[in-house]
Amino acid sequence: MRLHVILIEYFTYIDISIMITVMDDLDMHDIENNHLDEENHQFGYTDSEFLHNEENQSETQDMNDIGNDHYDEENHQFRSGDSEILDNDGNQLEIQVQSDNVAAEYGSCKEFIGADGSLFWIPVVEPGWIPTLGSIFKDIKDAIKWYKGYALRSGFDIRKSTERKKSGITTSKYFICNRGGLPNTSILDTISDDHNKQLRNSNCKRTNCKAFVAFKAIPHSSEVYLWRFEQQHNHKLINQDCMHLSRAKRQLSVVDQAFIHKLSSAKVGATTAYRLMCVIKGGCEFVDGLEIDWKNFTRDINCHIGGTDANLLITKLQNRKENVTNFTYEYRCDKKQLNALFWADDTSKQNYELFGDVVSFDATYRTNRYCMVFVPFTGIDNHKRCVTFGAGLLCREDTNSYIWLLRSFLKCFGKAPIMVVTDQDPAMKKAIEIVFPYTKHRFCMWHITSKLPLKVSWETMNESDFKADFNSIVWDSKIVVNDFEMRWDALMVKYKLQDNKWMKDMFDLRSSWIPAYFKDVPMSGLMRTTSRSESENSAFNRVSHHGYTLNNFMNVFESVMERQRNNQIKFDFDTSTIIPIIKTPLEDMEKHASMVYTRTIFLMVQREILHSLVSCSQKSVTSGVVSDICIVKHKRTNISKKKVVVEKKEKVDIDSEWNFNTSEGDFEVEFNREDLTVKCSCMLFERFGIFCRHIFCILKIYDIQEIPSRYILKRWRRDIIPTTVLKRTFRYSDSSGNVEKVAYKAFSMLDQCLSSLSNDDKKLEEFMQKLEVFMTDIGEQGSDKVLVTKEDHIDKLYGATTNPEVVDVENPPMVKNKGSGTGKRLKSALEKATIQGNKQSRSCKTCGVKGHNSRKCLTLLNKSKVQSA
Repeated sequence: MRLHVILIEYFTYIDISIMITVMDDLDMHDIENNHLDEENHQFGYTDSEFLHNEENQSETQDMNDIGNDHYDEENHQFRSGDSEILDNDGNQLEIQVQSDNVAAEYGSCKEFIGADGSLFWIPVVEPGWIPTLGSIFKDIKDAIKWYKGYALRSGFDIRKSTERKKSGITTSKYFICNRGGLPNTSILDTISDDHNKQLRNSNCKRTNCKAFVAFKAIPHSSEVYLWRFEQQHNHKLINQDCMHLSRAKRQLSVVDQAFIHKLSSAKVGATTAYRLMCVIKGGCEFVDGLEIDWKNFTRDINCHIGGTDANLLITKLQNRKENVTNFTYEYRCDKKQLNALFWADDTSKQNYELFGDVVSFDATYRTNRYCMVFVPFTGIDNHKRCVTFGAGLLCREDTNSYIWLLRSFLKCFGKAPIMVVTDQDPAMKKAIEIVFPYTKHRFCMWHITSKLPLKVSWETMNESDFKADFNSIVWDSKIVVNDFEMRWDALMVKYKLQDNKWMKDMFDLRSSWIPAYFKDVPMSGLMRTTSRSESENSAFNRVSHHGYTLNNFMNVFESVMERQRNNQIKFDFDTSTIIPIIKTPLEDMEKHASMVYTRTIFLMVQREILHSLVSCSQKSVTSGVVSDICIVKHKRTNISKKKVVVEKKEKVDIDSEWNFNTSEGDFEVEFNREDLTVKCSCMLFERFGIFCRHIFCILKIYDIQEIPSRYILKRWRRDIIPTTVLKRTFRYSDSSGNVEKVAYKAFSMLDQCLSSLSNDDKKLEEFMQKLEVFMTDIGEQGSDKVLVTKEDHIDKLYGATTNPEVVDVENPPMVKNKGSGTGKRLKSALEKATIQGNKQSRSCKTCGVKGHNSRKCLTLLNKSKVQSA
């Protein structure tokens, strides 16, 4: 027994002596700033984690041909020198732990008592993982991979230590236990004015553990061998049940990093992403890293992008332009700082070609950390849904910025829209007059009418019929210019508003917002308000955040576009697969309409056909040479929306934007018997592009079975945009996009396999075994590849280099625009009173009167006084 103790002490002495000699030769600099204290023969602690050697060390400092170890190239084995223990036959020997006392087992280790009475711990691992001196690995990466696996199975973390290079080639490499080195015992006096450090409240984990491993390179080969090894630890090892909390297991995988990045485009933060992954994988112990590690990765992304945010975005858009067909972007800088940006892809251009007759755009705020104003251009597609043609980012909301944006829009699409709908922004108005001189500019009616309560007295608004009379004039689509002006004057006289300045201003602007002045504009009825833009802005604001970088916001924009186009595909699919129900005797007319129009537009046409039979009748006809003038009498009926239902819970979406004229009266329909041209005085076709009920009434009388082809607008036809165009994903800027698509497909296939085998335990076990073999093969094949660093993976996620040598475009300045505030605007007394008056007040449960509750009810108090008396 005494002999065992002596042997342990002897080999320990030899190990320490050799370490001292080697480190004296190497002049080491530890990355953890662990350095060797020659006096105490132990590692000290400073700040970093790796030991480096300068490559310009003299060759005389090398380890004498790998430290007196002689490699027998003929027999492919080592002969013993001073630092290894090999038997006489050259066979490798396992390191044996020799101790007088074995105290206890703890998880994956055993506790021993040394000769001096100190405790140390030895890992307990499978026989195949027990380290053997002289073991050969094909390269240093393979050796590191093996030692990491040994450490994980043993229950401790490792970190890099000394590395010796000669002529740029690594000749030896050390790895030590992560708890090696002395703790930081420096004294910090925070009361003193001279201190310049912040005191960190962190628990020390350094115990001066001496466990380490050393690998040496085999001359004239990429192979390395296990040169030195110390397996004794002076601390308890981590229990395998807690190993997921170790430093090695807390490193986020590439999949986890991509998961965090992708979810950020849906406004899902790192904390929620971590919880989702825990649910997906079945527990926190199966997820790499802790919640704080996931949050730190988001921090690392923002720090890594840093001041190159704008330059990264421009580089990404340039890569996309070079790799994606028909992609366009324009940007402008002011003193190298990004000032404005516009972009549009091929699908947006095709949408604009078909649906760009009427465009709405409105600025929205708080979508990025630079307070740049986001301006999407919105239209209406053939399913009567919002479609985005392009978008821009502006630092300022001034006339020059909007002029540049609209010129970029015109350069991209080649033609101006027929009509533009905006709010009353003066900068927009002036820019549209300059860039789109022949485009009809329309103000949003809702923005104007919503100001009405602030511009007239409370008594006029709430104690009279003013609001109903005002709306009947403003929103009437059949009124003509002269009638509108006469009725407006009468309204002002009736309610004594002749001297109201706001009313005078709105009357002076009547040609920019009253429907009577837009009757000659094709498709003017599509949009009378900016509600479409408001809807689009809301969709972007739901998934964006005011702290996002420009690149994060671009990912959000692309995600919203993908969902929008996927909805277009879904509506196209419903149009082609759902067979509509024929509801009227005009079967041929309805069937023809269902074959040419999208489902949404067909339901609107079907409603007009139904009303032509129920609500309309021919009153008189005046025949001409080739044309007849028919007077159609329209009477109001009680047809409810439920009669327009095609399937359960599916109704025609007729909102205030599509306010078809259903008032009673006589309408003139001119019908040409030769070329089948037709026109109605209600001008529904001119405003919306579909026939009105009055025209259908006349077509029925003349036995016309189909809608003339000249009146079937292309913008309302079905399948006018191929599905392949809508399915294009433009977020991928280079070949890495194909890799990502294949990866998603692989995930989908794996899910399908697991779903198929979920009810068969035996087959599922066989599948897992095959998967483990396959993963082992992949690991062996990929061992020669360079490991991807966190920074490289971030660059890959964003599709460009985040730290270029030359930064051409700097981040935009922080500018406060008029709508990007925090809601602290000073409000007038009238505005406060109006807001308070619009709030619904609660009623008293005792007396039913509003303005107080039961505790303050006078009726209840009076009853109490009477009873007490």
